[in-house]
Amino acid sequence: MTTLHIVRQSAYATNDFEQCIQVLNDTDLIVFTDDGCYNLTHNCQKRINEQVKQMLIADHAKARAIEFKETKVTAITMDDLVTLTFQADRVITWQ
Repeated sequence: MTTLHIVRQSAYATNDFEQCIQVLNDTDLIVFTDDGCYNLTHNCQKRINEQVKQMLIADHAKARAIEFKETKVTAITMDDLVTLTFQADRVITWQ
């Protein structure tokens, strides 16, 4: 069962990202939106299994001057996020 995790808050401000990591399965997806894009530089990143796909909303990262490596995280649009919500078995928003 695939779960889409939408992470909206920074781990520098809340523990939402930490809680998300604790329940991740290898088939899950993470999408960073809003201030959640800051999590790309947080130490918690080291604990995510490489099989978990990570994505971010490109416009949200750009608005926060966050650079990312395309090999680690895939840039998507809000339209892509909507499509992912319909493809996933369940969706959890961490905010």
